[in-house]
Amino acid sequence: IRVASANGGAAGGSGRLVFSSGSAKTGNSGSIMIGSGATTAGRGGAIVVAVGSGTSGAGGAIQMQSGRSTAMTGGALVVSSGEGTASSSGSILIVSSNAGAGGASGALVFSSGTSKTGNSGALSIGSGVATAGRGGSVSITVGSGTSGAGGLISIGAGRCTVTSGGLVSISSGEGTASSSGSILISSANAGASGGSGKLVFSSGTSVTGNSGAVLIGSGAATAGQGGAVRVSVGSGTSAAGGALSLSSGRSTATTGGILTATSGEGTASSSGHIVISSANGGSAGSSGRLVFSSGTAVTGNSGSVVLGSGASTAGSGGSILIAVGSGTSGAGGFVAIQSGRSTVVTGGALSVESGEGTASSSGSIRVASAN
Repeated sequence: IRVASANGGAAGGSGRLVFSSGSAKTGNSGSIMIGSGATTAGRGGAIVVAVGSGTSGAGGAIQMQSGRSTAMTGGALVVSSGEGTASSSGSILIVSSNAGAGGASGALVFSSGTSKTGNSGALSIGSGVATAGRGGSVSITVGSGTSGAGGLISIGAGRCTVTSGGLVSISSGEGTASSSGSILISSANAGASGGSGKLVFSSGTSVTGNSGAVLIGSGAATAGQGGAVRVSVGSGTSAAGGALSLSSGRSTATTGGILTATSGEGTASSSGHIVISSANGGSAGSSGRLVFSSGTAVTGNSGSVVLGSGASTAGSGGSILIAVGSGTSGAGGFVAIQSGRSTVVTGGALSVESGEGTASSSGSIRVASAN
């Protein structure tokens, strides 16, 4: 059965086709159903809705719109692929056509509408659950190009003018019988003449309150050890190695922020070590030096440098050892201890004291040259 309007003349358009049910005053208006029949030894007939091509103006539009309601929720718009009872269900492909010689391919917009007194509609993209396989992957990628910077992917939570903004949450999949999935955030490898892209993890600025904290850590474990946290700089083959810098916050009104490095507590055994060391020197260089110093001060005292071990209630206090490593050429490295210089009053004192023994002798002080 073919229903068609006649071709247009030299100066007019072809006639339109209208398939519509009539209006109703007290009941539902009539449905419109377009479909192909079932078959027992072949496949169901295809349904094609297409706009004819033209040679002027923009191409003709196809619009699908569900019903408007003045009293309740508007009508739903459902697009479903065909069920495959013995195999896979059909795919749904939504794509804009390829661009011509002098244009860009069309944009795809998936968006819910605006709302005046309630929440706007959610937008959910996901794959279905599987009982004897794994859930389908969800992939969002930008196509490659040959000019300009690569296209960006932007994920932004909602803005709010009266309370907190929306949350952005990225979670890996749960493994109920094994490990949960990994989350990998990395920039792509650099090309022949550039650097790889940087990664920036930062909270936003604040005008009247505190800026947001940045927390990096591993989760707790009940029958294993907590996951390690590692920050390292990649190796290179030219110039100095990349720097690793930890800096607490600056304040223009009061004391600057504290920088704290603490090892893990061992509630039934020893606490963890803290090791600060430079890497070994190469075949023609020295190992890097370690500098522990407080900053300078303009109108007050500069900060103290305190090295010490903690107190012990059922053992001895930890030892403090300052030693120079051995060498095979030149004089041995020296140890220098010097108190502060003053241009207006007495210089700083240098005090060496042994430990007090409240129930026995105090400790010895031994000054000797090596054999």
